[in-house]
Amino acid sequence: MKQLQQEIRQRLAELLSGEFPLNPEEILLTVPPERKFGDLATTVAFVIAKKTGQNPLPLADRLRDRLQGRIDFITAVQRAGNGFINFTLDKNFLLHRLLDNLEKPAAPRPEKVIVEHTSINPNKAAHIGHLRNSCLGDTLARSQRFLGYPVEVQNYIDDTGIQMADVVWGLLYHRRLDLAEIEKIERLADELWELYAEVNGLFEGDPALQAQRNQVHKKIEEKTEPEYGVCCRVAQRVLLDHIRVMAKLGIRYDLLVRESDIIALGLFAAAADLLKTAKVMYRSEDPEKSGCWVIYHQKEKLEKIIVRSNQTITYVGKDLAYNLWKFGLLEKDFYYDPFFAYPDGQSIRITSAQPSPPGPTATPAPAFGNGDKVFNVIDVRQSYLQSLIGQVLAGLGHERQSRNYVHFSYGMVALTPECVRELGFPLDAEQQKKSYIGVSGRKGIAVKADDLIDKMVEKAHGEVAKRNPDLGDDALMTVARQIAVAALRYFMIKFNLHSVIAFDFKEALDFEGDTGPYLQYTLVRLNSILKKLERPTMEAGGAELDCSILPEKELTLFWDIILNLAQCESQVELALQSLEPSSIASHAFTLCQQMNHYYHQFPVIAEPDRERQNLRLALIRIFKMKVGQLLQILGIEIPERM
Repeated sequence: MKQLQQEIRQRLAELLSGEFPLNPEEILLTVPPERKFGDLATTVAFVIAKKTGQNPLPLADRLRDRLQGRIDFITAVQRAGNGFINFTLDKNFLLHRLLDNLEKPAAPRPEKVIVEHTSINPNKAAHIGHLRNSCLGDTLARSQRFLGYPVEVQNYIDDTGIQMADVVWGLLYHRRLDLAEIEKIERLADELWELYAEVNGLFEGDPALQAQRNQVHKKIEEKTEPEYGVCCRVAQRVLLDHIRVMAKLGIRYDLLVRESDIIALGLFAAAADLLKTAKVMYRSEDPEKSGCWVIYHQKEKLEKIIVRSNQTITYVGKDLAYNLWKFGLLEKDFYYDPFFAYPDGQSIRITSAQPSPPGPTATPAPAFGNGDKVFNVIDVRQSYLQSLIGQVLAGLGHERQSRNYVHFSYGMVALTPECVRELGFPLDAEQQKKSYIGVSGRKGIAVKADDLIDKMVEKAHGEVAKRNPDLGDDALMTVARQIAVAALRYFMIKFNLHSVIAFDFKEALDFEGDTGPYLQYTLVRLNSILKKLERPTMEAGGAELDCSILPEKELTLFWDIILNLAQCESQVELALQSLEPSSIASHAFTLCQQMNHYYHQFPVIAEPDRERQNLRLALIRIFKMKVGQLLQILGIEIPERM
C-alpha cells in the first residue's frame, strides 16, 4: 500500500501540474475512518486552497471532476462534505498487486540503525523485569530490518559498577571463597541471585560494611587483585548466562560493549576534551560540587556531575562517551574479540582494551558504531539522564544526531498476586489485596527469567499434550517452547509502552484472547487448509481471480481484510514513528480476529464453487505472508500443530 500511495501521489501531481504545481510529498493520503468513505482519502484540496486562497469545497469539486477516471486502478473519486477527496480502489488490481509482490523484500535503506537493549548488570541471573527491555529492543531491531535498514544490536555491560562490587565482596569477604572455588560453582548466575539480595540486606544500615564494599569497588576500578580478576570472571560467566537465556526467546546481539573499556581506551577522555572545548562541561562553582566537572541540564535546571572531585567518572559520563562513539563522533575506537557463537554460526563480539593476538583463525571484526540513528531501550526512570545526552549532542553542534538519538522508554513489569502464588512466593494480607506486586532484584522479590520461561513451557506442554495426544515427545516439547515464547514475547509487547504491566500466566497463555498463542493458532489453521487444498500457483493466484463473483456480504469482509493486509508495512513504520510497538501486535491481532470471523462464515475446504474457493485461497496466501511477517517481527514462530 505504501508503494501504491506513492504512485498515486506522483500521478496526482502530474494530473494537477498544469494549474496547481505540487510536490508529490505535499499530497497526504490517509485511510478513512469508515470504509463507506472509500479506501483512501487526500487533503490535497486544503493544500491548494491554502496556497491560492480559494474556498476548499468548490475547489475539491473541480479536482474530483478532473481526477475522475484518470488513474486506471481508481474506480471512483468522490468529494466528502468536509472537503476531503476520497478514492475507491480497483479490488482486482490490489488483490493481484499483493499476490505478485508477496515474496518481494523491502528496498534496502542506507541509514545504519544502532539499537542498544538488555544492558543488564552482569552480577546475577536475569529476571522478569529485564525481559520487557529485551523483547522491546529485539522487536525494534526486527522492525527496522523488515523495513530494509541495516541494524546493529548492542548490549552495554556495566562490568565495573557498584553492583559488581556487591557480589565480589560477597564472594570474597562474606562467603570467603577464592577464584578457584568460585569457578567450581556450576550455576553461578543463580547463586549470585541469592547472594546479591543477601549482601544488600547486610549493607542496609551498616556503614562499616558499606565502606568495605566501596573499597572493593575502588580496587576493581584500579584493577587490583584478587578483586579485579574475580570481577572479570564473574561478569563473563553471568553474561554468558544472560545470552543463553535470551537466546531461548530468539533474542540476539552483535556487540557487547564493556564500560571498563570506555575508560581504558580513552573514549571518555576524548569526549571530555570535546565537552570542555565547547564549554558544555565546566567546573562547578557550587561549593557542594567543588572540584567537580558538571553539565547544566537545561530541562531540569540543575548541574549534573560528570567527573567527581576525586576524578572518578559517573555513569552518565561514561554513557555520554559511549553514545558519541555510536554516532562516530570520537576519534577513538575499541578493539574487538570473539565472545560467543550461536549454533547457526552468527557470532557476538565483545569490546576489548587490547588488540587480539594475530593467528591463523583470527577473523577481522565488522565495522561497529558509526550509526545514523541510535535507539536506547532503557526504562522510563532513566529519562532524565537520556534527555541530557540529546542535549549534549545538540550543544556540540550535532543537531542531526541529536534528532536521531531516541530514548525508547517503557514502564516496569510486575506480577499479579495469582502469578506470585503460582511461583511459590509468600504473600502477606496487604499484598493479596493489590492488583500487582512490584519486582526488585536487590530485594529478591522477582522471578528469574530462566525459571519463568521453564514454567511457561511446562504450562504450554500440558495444554498441547491435552489437545494432541498422538504427538511424540520431541515434537510436543518443540511446540510447547514455541507457544511459551510467543506467549511471553507478545505479553511484553502488547501493552502501551509507558504502562506498568502485571504478568499473569493464564492471561499470557490463553489460546482465545489477545495473546501470542491466539495468533499462532490462526496461522496453524490456515496452514492446514493450504496443505489440504494444494493448488498450482497460477490457479490459486492467477489472472482469473475476480472479486466481483463474491456476494456482497462476503466481499465486504474480504475487502476489509485485503485493505488491512496491504497496510502492514505502513503499520510497522507508524509503530516506529510513534515509538509504540504495541500497534504492531494490535494490527496482527485485529487481522487474526477478522480472518477467524471470515473463515467461520465462509469455509474454504467445503466451498463447492471453484472460483470462490480460489479467491479464499488467495486471501489465505496473502494473509499467511503478511501476518507471518508481523509475527516474525514480534519474534513469534508458527508451530506445525497446536
